[in-house]
Amino acid sequence: MSNKFNEIDTELIKKEVKEELLKREIMIGLEEDEIDLFELFGVLKKHYKLVLIMPLIVAILVALYSLTMPNYYKSSATLYVQSKSGGLSSVLSSIPMAGMLGLGQISDSGYLEAFLKSNTMSGIIIQKFGIATNTAIVGPNPKPASDVKYDDLLNTVNKTVSIGNDAKSGLITISAETMDANLSAQITNSYIEHLTRFANEPQRKKLLFLSEQLAQVTKDLNEAQESLKKFQDENKMFTLEEYAKSIVERMTKLQTEKFSTEVSMQTQDRLMQSFGSMPELIKLEALKVAEATRIKAINDEISVTQTAMESLPKLALEFARLRVALSVKEKLFTMITEQYELAKIAIADESSAFDIIDSPLVPELKSKPKRATMVILAGLLAGVIGVFSSFLIEFIQKRKQKES
Repeated sequence: MSNKFNEIDTELIKKEVKEELLKREIMIGLEEDEIDLFELFGVLKKHYKLVLIMPLIVAILVALYSLTMPNYYKSSATLYVQSKSGGLSSVLSSIPMAGMLGLGQISDSGYLEAFLKSNTMSGIIIQKFGIATNTAIVGPNPKPASDVKYDDLLNTVNKTVSIGNDAKSGLITISAETMDANLSAQITNSYIEHLTRFANEPQRKKLLFLSEQLAQVTKDLNEAQESLKKFQDENKMFTLEEYAKSIVERMTKLQTEKFSTEVSMQTQDRLMQSFGSMPELIKLEALKVAEATRIKAINDEISVTQTAMESLPKLALEFARLRVALSVKEKLFTMITEQYELAKIAIADESSAFDIIDSPLVPELKSKPKRATMVILAGLLAGVIGVFSSFLIEFIQKRKQKES
């Protein structure tokens, strides 16, 4: 008997016992899960007011509240900015030596976006639409205009109007959202209107400057023609020798280059009054320094040529000076006339800085509030809170029962 007992494999018995215990634990766990599942539904049923009725009441209250909220309407416009003949980049590119400094590669979209977001533009909107007392923007009970701070008005404009810029595609979006559909469209249109004026302002200033220069050159040209004609009539001298002629041509070329450079520098001064971006101002200042160096070099050559002219006979010298003056004025007149006509063409093309892809329209549908979304989210949130509260209450009650 004892031999048979010794032959029993104890390790095998231990293994079978462990497997049996594991099966029992699994079955007990399943039974407990079933019990927990039933308890779960029991808890939810017990606290159905929190789980069902409370979310329903919250949804109804939110729906009623949303009906008291005013409707807002959004009007949007999309602009496409590109480098065209009348754009800001071309104004700088038309300046001599501008290409060497990269002035023709300025991002027009970033420059226009800066203006749209500026306090200057916001101030225009504040005055034009009476933001301080406009009930479609600030609500039905506005404060007296005298009690509203200007910074608060700027913040109101920034909340009402949104500006977006995609530098890669060159697209600028302008959106205005108010309680009046017509007002939203009017504000967006006003932004486009003033942006058009601003974008063409450098060309307008250039046109005005060239107009002044053209008038002065025309006057000087007439005087030079009269002086030369008078000299020829008095002295019967109509031609120059080859040596004198070469000197006159050289002096004419130098004087023309000098005047052209001076006009370029004065144009830069006008442009610096228009540009507000620091990189562009730095480039323009560098260009002015380069032009000043160029003028100094031209003056040195003029001095050498002037010395050669003074070696001519007195009568020939006077004739040469008159001839130089007339030739310079003729070339300057031609140059400025061409620039003036180009500037006029650029001004006529009001869309030179950008194209309007989507014009602002009066919206027919409200942009907010999203009443259905508000009601659904409020109901779901209340339901989650109700379920959590139900289990919390049940847990507290069971804990008290165990303690008692």
